[in-house]
Amino acid sequence: MTIDYGLVFLAVLCIGLAVPLGLSDPDRLKAGLRIAWAQGQPLIVRIPIAILAATYLSRLIPQEHVSQILGADSGFTGIILASIVGGLTPGGPMVAFPLALVIWQLGAGEAQMVAFIASWSILAIHRVLAYEIPLLGGRFTFVRIASSFMLPPLAGVLAAGLLLIWHTNFAAQG
Repeated sequence: MTIDYGLVFLAVLCIGLAVPLGLSDPDRLKAGLRIAWAQGQPLIVRIPIAILAATYLSRLIPQEHVSQILGADSGFTGIILASIVGGLTPGGPMVAFPLALVIWQLGAGEAQMVAFIASWSILAIHRVLAYEIPLLGGRFTFVRIASSFMLPPLAGVLAAGLLLIWHTNFAAQG
């Protein structure tokens, strides 16, 4: 059995925050628990469904296609394609991250995944159309996208460079 240190950290953090809050003001602790439950309830259903859908998707997409198009050997072309796919990926993290997990498990390269996640974070077309243009206007949206569209491919290229350095250093030591 492996230990999930991230989960252990979060549990210790929650306990470390809950104990002093409960001792100083039990009503605020109860209010915090009610808020956490209200915010967490939708996730109890969404996360398993999103993971299940991503798993089904992984069975529908042939692995050789993903590894050929977005694999580590796809280079800069794969980084650009991952940037495009990431920007076109709809939905919030409950959709995007299970999809990213599927792409990763089907053989996408690390640099390509960096570009995918960066593009989803920076350029997500669904947010641009649903929120940014209607709320902030076309001029602002144009300026923001024009000044940031190169960031996901740049992140992918920088990741590829870091990985090259990483693998070179570990190969030299081994």
